[in-house]
Amino acid sequence: MALELLTFLGLAILVEGVLLALMPGAISRMMAEFATRAPERLRHLGLVAAIAAAAFLMVLAHLSDGAAADGARLGFPVLRGVLAGLL
Repeated sequence: MALELLTFLGLAILVEGVLLALMPGAISRMMAEFATRAPERLRHLGLVAAIAAAAFLMVLAHLSDGAAADGARLGFPVLRGVLAGLL
């Protein structure tokens, strides 16, 4: 479980870094816009994003070959294979 969590965390950091490298101006404008929004609106946006991410991970766990039958364990064997091939 820890390896899968670290794999997913590493992928999330990789995607964030690539987006920041490719679009620094857009990211800067987005952060400036977030700074002007009300905290309640940001809280709702964060909640929606968290729910969407949780749903995505549940679907990924269900479709993954390494997932337990009851969906209790997230497995990312295909993702690990792709990342190992890239590195």
